[in-house]
Amino acid sequence: MQITVSSGKGGVGKSSITASLLYLFGKENDLIAVDADADTPNLDILLNVKDWEGEEPLSGERVAVIDGDRCNGCGLCARHCPYECIEKEGKVYRVKEALCEGCNVCSIVCPHDFVISFKETIPGVVKWGKTNYNFELVSAQLFPGRPNSGKLVFKAKKVAQSFNKDLMVVDAAAGIGCSVVASINGSDLVIVVVEPTEVSLSDAGRLIKVLDHFGVRRVGVINKFDVNADFVPAVEEFLKNAKADIVGYVPYDKNVVNAMLQGKPAVEIFPDTPFSLAVKETYEKLKNFV
Repeated sequence: MQITVSSGKGGVGKSSITASLLYLFGKENDLIAVDADADTPNLDILLNVKDWEGEEPLSGERVAVIDGDRCNGCGLCARHCPYECIEKEGKVYRVKEALCEGCNVCSIVCPHDFVISFKETIPGVVKWGKTNYNFELVSAQLFPGRPNSGKLVFKAKKVAQSFNKDLMVVDAAAGIGCSVVASINGSDLVIVVVEPTEVSLSDAGRLIKVLDHFGVRRVGVINKFDVNADFVPAVEEFLKNAKADIVGYVPYDKNVVNAMLQGKPAVEIFPDTPFSLAVKETYEKLKNFV
């Protein structure tokens, strides 16, 4: 079974809640976790992965290479490049590899043969290792400036499946980009984390459209509900219209910050604080889905 934790807006506390839920799920389930926030993965910090046990690169990507000895400096490649990754260097042109998507436009418009070729590149890696809580974490890690975060997340989930666990919990990135689509695809349940603000609801609305497209069941968690209690009814109405049962009302709690400073799930080191008690209640409701 795959449960994915997602949010439209960043900064709503999704990863903090995920880390604590993983701590609780790991006590009673044959579990593996996936950090699918390929641009900025950090679950390994909150779950105390000391050493990575394995690593696999994502292959099959390419970038353009211009042969300076054959280039006559006409500039057609630079004028037509949709990513503006080709610049003049002296009398010839060079490719800024960090921006190149390997789209092939430059080689099509180049009037000469054998000037532009392509070389393989590695956009990111998938790593895995043991957490302090007796379950494995698989982490998708995209290199700066590289594309295909969706493919990288898909590969991370494939690696996680190879462990043959009963339950996979995926911490998705914020937004609705390629990595989020890859995270949601194949999910049995998506936990939508929102906060009581207009911006959060606006972004979550875009996420719900993706869930509707894939026909994925969803539930809602309202985090930091008490910082803007007057707006909570609007959030409840939004989740009702989105066909997302509310499984958790989580209050703002400064102990979460202290837990992050120590690099541990808040529910582990502050088990009786308001945040932890609310997450435990959420977990009890989520157990019914598992």
